[in-house]
Amino acid sequence: MKPNGSLFQRMYESRPAMMATSLVTAVVLWFVISIAVYPTTPRTIYHVPLAVEIAGTSAEENGLSVIDYNVEEVSVQIEGNRRQVGNIEADDLKATAVIENVTTAGTKTLSIQVSGNDSTAFEVRSITPPQVNVTFDHIDTYTFEIRPSAPNISFAQGCVLDEENFVSTPATIDVTGPQQELEQVAYCVAETQQKDTLSASKILTTDTLLFYNESGTQVDDSNFTYDVARFSLEIPVLYQKTMDITYQITNAPLNFDLDCLDLTLSEQEITLAAPGASIDEMSEFNIGSVALRDIDLDYSQDFVVAVPDGYTNQSGFSTVTLTLNAEGLSKRDFVLTDIGIVNAPGSYDFEVLTQQLTVSVIGPDEVLKDLDASDITVNVDLLGYSAQADGSETTFNYTPTISCSKYDNVWAVGDYRVAIQGVRSNTTTADEDDAETTTTAEN
Repeated sequence: MKPNGSLFQRMYESRPAMMATSLVTAVVLWFVISIAVYPTTPRTIYHVPLAVEIAGTSAEENGLSVIDYNVEEVSVQIEGNRRQVGNIEADDLKATAVIENVTTAGTKTLSIQVSGNDSTAFEVRSITPPQVNVTFDHIDTYTFEIRPSAPNISFAQGCVLDEENFVSTPATIDVTGPQQELEQVAYCVAETQQKDTLSASKILTTDTLLFYNESGTQVDDSNFTYDVARFSLEIPVLYQKTMDITYQITNAPLNFDLDCLDLTLSEQEITLAAPGASIDEMSEFNIGSVALRDIDLDYSQDFVVAVPDGYTNQSGFSTVTLTLNAEGLSKRDFVLTDIGIVNAPGSYDFEVLTQQLTVSVIGPDEVLKDLDASDITVNVDLLGYSAQADGSETTFNYTPTISCSKYDNVWAVGDYRVAIQGVRSNTTTADEDDAETTTTAEN
């Protein structure tokens, strides 16, 4: 019996075996032919890092620095020896921006070039993206004032923030960054987000520094650098109180009824704040005084609100106006001839030299109709007058007191002077001579 052949021969002669052998042979032949006929091949490499270097460029010569650029990595298609380019990875390539003729600050669109890190030769067929936008600027240092901010801090009843003394430590800061970006900054704010209700002063710390432009919009500070890491915010607390505004009327006759004056204040109350609880001792706020003789029919006077040292005016107004409501009032002139002297010192004999005085009197319409000059009294009160030490005669002008005993709701308006003459009395002279004689005898 003749054998049918070896097992290998039978497998080779089978159809599947023949197809597999043919395929392997074709691949080997294609590889050999492609190397011989096509020794170079293209290849695309992804994620090649992009570098923007200005050393030795026109940008560096003009004092510019790279602030930002919009491409971090590129894809590059290269072509070279099949055996060599097949081993090139992204780390073996270097992508750089081509910096030429960059002499001014701003954003420039630059082309990108790719080179190898070793001696492997290849040709760059394409780069994606082919360009990069690079922002150049001068690096400078500006000094800014620091404003404190604590938006989540509230205050106990009767307490308020002393805004004038609410400060940050440090109060200023030196910030380094791109000149064009620094020029946008109007001020910076050290801000704490801590929540608390304060009834006494407190110091908080924060590491948050925010930058704002003139319109109050926050400025991106990602390119800024500064040395200070933390800021102290001193939050001073004031105690506040609301009280009535008052005033005084001076030089009024004893019988004059101050309540008849229909005077109106432009502000009725004021709120003050002070560092300590001493403000509790204040029951009212007096803006000053006005002489009765100055209140004419058209009277209106502004008083400056002057608060004590250490106090703060929380109400916002700086003046208060006092105005007379003259409805139902009128004014008449009276010629007065009966001018008397009261409380005169005994060392002089005084005489009124002024024979008559024309006085303007204000009061209700119905009262002035019946008022007569005899109802008005003019007295020169010398209780506070100090006579001259030497001389036997003196003459001076004095402000008289003008009153009306019949009515308590009329008053004289205007500034009046009465001429007075004083002569040293004979009794005083004789007493002084006796005292001098006694002194001489004793000596």
